[in-house]
Amino acid sequence: MPAIEEYAPASILDQDLYKFCMQQAVLQHYPAVDAEYRFVNRDPSIQFNREAFEWLQERISGMAELRATSNDLDYLRSACPFFSAEYIAYLSEFRYNPSTEVACSLDEDLGSLSLRVSGNWTRIILYEVPLLAMIAEAHYRFVDVDWNYEGQRAKIAAKGEMLARAGCKFAEFGTRRRRSFMTQDIVMSELSQIKSSGGGITGTSNVYLARKYGVPPVGTIGHEWIMGIAALENTYKSADRLALLKWQQTYGSRLTVALADTFGTRVFFASFDRELAGTYNSVRHDSGDPLAFAQAVCEHYTELGMDLSTKRIVFSDSLTPEIAIGIKSKCDSYGIGCSFGIGTNFTNDFNLASNPAQAGTALNIVIKLFR
Repeated sequence: MPAIEEYAPASILDQDLYKFCMQQAVLQHYPAVDAEYRFVNRDPSIQFNREAFEWLQERISGMAELRATSNDLDYLRSACPFFSAEYIAYLSEFRYNPSTEVACSLDEDLGSLSLRVSGNWTRIILYEVPLLAMIAEAHYRFVDVDWNYEGQRAKIAAKGEMLARAGCKFAEFGTRRRRSFMTQDIVMSELSQIKSSGGGITGTSNVYLARKYGVPPVGTIGHEWIMGIAALENTYKSADRLALLKWQQTYGSRLTVALADTFGTRVFFASFDRELAGTYNSVRHDSGDPLAFAQAVCEHYTELGMDLSTKRIVFSDSLTPEIAIGIKSKCDSYGIGCSFGIGTNFTNDFNLASNPAQAGTALNIVIKLFR
């Protein structure tokens, strides 16, 4: 078994920024709504055993002890001025209640894990990322144990330097798929040291590690914001537009990255008119062909009479350094800016300890808004 530290840190900030951002928006617009999330393992060959399940249950129960400290709140006020005083006050009183909000079970015959989170939407929206990180770590502690940390520092440093030399601006997005907290900590300790005049790291989605390594916490809208509004307002064709308008009501001219693929890009572009395209300076690609998407974005902006040099595309779908560099070359040819959010390739790229020439398996797991 690889040497993994006890799950750490016991901090509410070991979380992706966008979950806090969406919590504030839900608190403002839909404070009384109940919701349910469900875990989905997209690769049924990935299994869990009794040891992993019991370890996971213990960590889930421990979430009841997490709370924002005065230092945490001071950091959020300073690093995230888009959080209102009302939201900071809400977060200061926030507590997870996993005994009533999380239901988890294991089918030992199939090795399959079931997990459901239900309750007030504002309260339960923060569970997704830490639960996914715990599930992944449980698997790599007790099921897939043919790995170690040897060579990880050199590997991530090489990736970061490769991106920076190519002029790529990138953020670390690996909390939900990380092999362990230690893995993500190693990643950020190396990436934060890379200096480049053109490219380099722009931040991390993990708020705790952003504070630790002195880089900006970064985040954008998640699919669940648009999905939830579509269901609550009983409108799918106009859900993108309505969600972006409500987001603007909460954040004004800040956090202006529009997610484009919740119900397909064709539906998105039909809603993304000149008003919204003027307000949101970036769009995010999270599925499909990135080069085709870049072309479609540029054509849409051009049809609206907008200067491509003032706009940016954020790419975050299954990226590697090589893929990101190829995308940047295409965006440069169009004259539009681009940046990258890289997750799994940073925090879950390991080779087998027993056969270092063979790549290990990265999990493909999600927790999605179900109702």
